Amino acid sequence: MPHSVNTFALPFTRRFWVIVHRWAGLTLAFFLTIAGFTGAIIPFEETLGFASRPSLSRATPPAPGMVPLDAVTIGERVERQTGGMIAYLPLEVPRDHAMQIFVATAPGGKALPYDVIWADPYSGQVRLAFTWGGVRDGPENIVPFLYQLHYGYVAGLWGMWAFGVAALVWTVDCFVGFGLTLPMRQHYPHPARGIQAWWRRWKPAWKVRRARGHKLNVDLHRASGLWLWPVLLVFAWSGVALALPSVEQPVMSLFGAEAGFLPPPRATPLATPPIGRRDAIARGMDDLRRIGARRGFTAERPTMLSYDAISGTYTLYARTSLDALSEGGRTMVWIDGATGRALHLQDPIGATGANRVMTWFTMLHMAEVFGLPYKIFTSLLGVAVTMLSVTGVLIWLKKRSARIAAPHRLHRPHPPHPRPAATREKAEA
Repeated sequence: MPHSVNTFALPFTRRFWVIVHRWAGLTLAFFLTIAGFTGAIIPFEETLGFASRPSLSRATPPAPGMVPLDAVTIGERVERQTGGMIAYLPLEVPRDHAMQIFVATAPGGKALPYDVIWADPYSGQVRLAFTWGGVRDGPENIVPFLYQLHYGYVAGLWGMWAFGVAALVWTVDCFVGFGLTLPMRQHYPHPARGIQAWWRRWKPAWKVRRARGHKLNVDLHRASGLWLWPVLLVFAWSGVALALPSVEQPVMSLFGAEAGFLPPPRATPLATPPIGRRDAIARGMDDLRRIGARRGFTAERPTMLSYDAISGTYTLYARTSLDALSEGGRTMVWIDGATGRALHLQDPIGATGANRVMTWFTMLHMAEVFGLPYKIFTSLLGVAVTMLSVTGVLIWLKKRSARIAAPHRLHRPHPPHPRPAATREKAEA
């Protein structure tokens, strides 16, 4: 009977949460090791990608003082050379390296054996064509492959789903792990002394002792988890948002998050809109300036243009004074491809508090804010996440081996304790 009571009470004990943390950690170890290792590299994805093929990525003006072509002209020349269609056209043209553009099969056109183009910014000439993430194409795909591995894309929909579930488990385990570092509650007659005593007992959990082996692993696992806890939670929950939005969106809607704008589909897709790219950019920027004058923000420059034939709408991304990104822009305006009318403006941070929280979580996860220093921090965080996973497994292995050896130690005959010399002499006498 006592055994059944203890089993029933297990979910309300500290031991239960230790077991939950243990098995959550073991389940997550594989995913977090991959995410941590790849996450240490992908903040520098574009830089490392161009560095892998410098002979093809480096660009210099053909003549002194020559400026790059505008993005729309480069896009038109790439489409003529490939026979494909550019769905997302970056509008900020680099001066010192190739312009990377994603291309897709044009409606009714021939399937392309690649989806990424490196184009010369001064001529629009295609320098390199490859499949993004296809490691067999060449060294330029090493970092894109790591990017796909980071989010589970290499395993398709199932891989993305698995990494999303792992991020969800990680989110819950953040709270469980934090709770396990707290000292057990004790009754103190004086409240102030009780708080001081409680902090003295919790303070060692934040430190790493000068130790080796198992003690060092425990300290590294616990202390780094405490110091990095807010950032780990941000990355865990934003991982859910990126890989498992079907879970994140309903949860955040409970806190007031609003769904993003989705233009309605047309009766028939509009493959070739009457409003061209240049016109869409000009109209979109005019709308942004007009709305900005009314709402108190300034429109600086366009950063990307996309087109969706199903809804027949352009989406213009622009940098405005509302943006928090270190590069590019997230302010978006939707433009009807048939009439040029502005359909919707989306604030880059979000309309509600919950939307703003998730926008910041995502930007922090993607290292899109605070420039190079934060990218370095994100890279180091990836190393820390890998270390947390490895030390967690080592701690479990150590405790497991101790549990296996415990029964043998219990049944092993104890050697007789040697008696002091004076006692032996007295006994012999």
